[in-house]
Amino acid sequence: MAKNLENTSYRKLDVDAFDPEKFVDCEDAETPGIGPDERLVNQLLQSAKLQEALKASLSNPPLKCKNQAIKDRSTALVTKVLMNIKTADIESVVKSLTDDEVNLLMKFIYKAMDTQADNATCQYLLLWHAQVISNTFAKPYPTLNAMELVLARGGYGAIIRVFCDRQRL
Repeated sequence: MAKNLENTSYRKLDVDAFDPEKFVDCEDAETPGIGPDERLVNQLLQSAKLQEALKASLSNPPLKCKNQAIKDRSTALVTKVLMNIKTADIESVVKSLTDDEVNLLMKFIYKAMDTQADNATCQYLLLWHAQVISNTFAKPYPTLNAMELVLARGGYGAIIRVFCDRQRL
């Protein structure tokens, strides 16, 4: 063995940079670009553009951030948007979301149910949960039982993706 095995200068590629589990930390709560733009979301809420406000609140989620205050602030913002949308408009808003936005919305719904102690808020979040899950059923909603509601748009997949995803809120 004539070669020096301890010499690693031949390695030019950092393989750790491609690791999907590599954690990238955000510096602090004031770091720009982490989380949704609260000013934009509040402006859209004031102008009654609720669908755009929800899409804006779901943009740039703080999934890889270690600072829990940023995650809680984003969850509170999404919950605020959800509470402003009327029950009759939930279906049309959910249908306008992409699959990635639906999965992210499910994460925020579960996180909000975890952190909100208000009974009325949790009941409204359950309405959103049922609508996200049951978005593609053709039957009228009053005839659906609870299991049929779970099997629709996102189906079990939307729930399982929330619980199995390593990037948590």
